[in-house]
Amino acid sequence: MPAFDRWMRATPADREVVLSRKGEALFRQGDPSEMFYVVTEGRILFVKESPFGTPLILERLLPGEFVAGFAVIFDFPYPAGAVSDCPSRAVGYSKARLQSAIDSDRELRKEVHTELGERFRMYQSRLLYANMPIEVRLSQVLVALSGRDPDQTGAHPPLSARDSIAMTRTVLAQMCLTTVETAIRVTRMWEKAGKIDLSQKGVIRILDPAFFCEQVRGLSIRG
Repeated sequence: MPAFDRWMRATPADREVVLSRKGEALFRQGDPSEMFYVVTEGRILFVKESPFGTPLILERLLPGEFVAGFAVIFDFPYPAGAVSDCPSRAVGYSKARLQSAIDSDRELRKEVHTELGERFRMYQSRLLYANMPIEVRLSQVLVALSGRDPDQTGAHPPLSARDSIAMTRTVLAQMCLTTVETAIRVTRMWEKAGKIDLSQKGVIRILDPAFFCEQVRGLSIRG
């Protein structure tokens, strides 16, 4: 997002927040959306409270990504809370400053709205997969976090840093609305089949991206 990056470099932040340990809140579900936050270090989880007691992680945000843009731009309370997944930092910009910048800069407005549209598409996709087999739901999250296109056929781009996802299987389970035990069982099966590497604690490394894209598309599972 070149225009967004330029705006950030030229605009001093109104607030810097240091979350020194895992589980600290940047903001909570239902708080007024007074600030537009961008992650600068670590990882932030966008977490929706569930009536069943198990939280649903809507997004896992890395440095350079913004959180809760819908709420700030369209002026409603934060629909979910934001908590640190590890020691993290974020900078905040006031709602008024962001809205003024978007109103005056067409390129910035287009980039932000395009990003919001992509996130909405991702949320919708996850809802469509809610009743699918757990293998498909887990695959959908891994493909989304790796930034790959599940509709791509033929040869896939070579493995990259984004295919090594810093995530515990507890977080993966919460993103898929399943139990940790189920996530562990399925990922162990994939590890034995050579589809992922779990040798590094807290990291899921994708070894066969095409396999997971096929799962998402509903194609037959390769052995």
